[in-house]
Amino acid sequence: MTILIYFLTIVFGIVCFVIMKKKRYKVMPLICLIMFICFIGCGIVSILSLTLPYGEILVYPLGAIIFGLVFILVGVNDLYSLLRCREKVDGVYCGYNTYYGGNGISTQSPIFEYTYNGTYYREQTAQNISHKRLNRSMTQGNVYSIYIDPKHPAVFILAKKIKIGTIVSIILGLFIFTYGIDLLLKFLPMLLSR
Repeated sequence: MTILIYFLTIVFGIVCFVIMKKKRYKVMPLICLIMFICFIGCGIVSILSLTLPYGEILVYPLGAIIFGLVFILVGVNDLYSLLRCREKVDGVYCGYNTYYGGNGISTQSPIFEYTYNGTYYREQTAQNISHKRLNRSMTQGNVYSIYIDPKHPAVFILAKKIKIGTIVSIILGLFIFTYGIDLLLKFLPMLLSR
């Protein structure tokens, strides 16, 4: 687990560097905040596990707290996107980017081209869709209605409805976060007595 935290610290550090370099924090502030929290949280856990005597014991509870918080924030971001992406525009579907998870599971993020207030955008939505659903409901080159954030037109969603995954993410995040706090409270007296 400790090696995984070190690896994630490096990965999130690279992601945060790219975010800063491309100034994506102006366009997608909450997603960028989640990435920064992941980097800072994993960094703190890495430092504590290296410097404190028996610090590796803290990896599990602090890791659970960080990942629980990330799941909660991802769900909150989805709900926040529903509130802020309220202007309907037509966009041309241009394909998708694929992201692979564990056990061969992948999700797709559709890419759209659209113009808003005279500015051209070619962006990827933050909403992930299964490959089967994407191929069944969208054809490359066709025009579909999307909802954009008028303050940050590069941010858009495909549908104005709460997904079951959003609710599951928040509930799972609360469970993991609470479990991490519980573990930390159990380990803390043991660490302080040493």
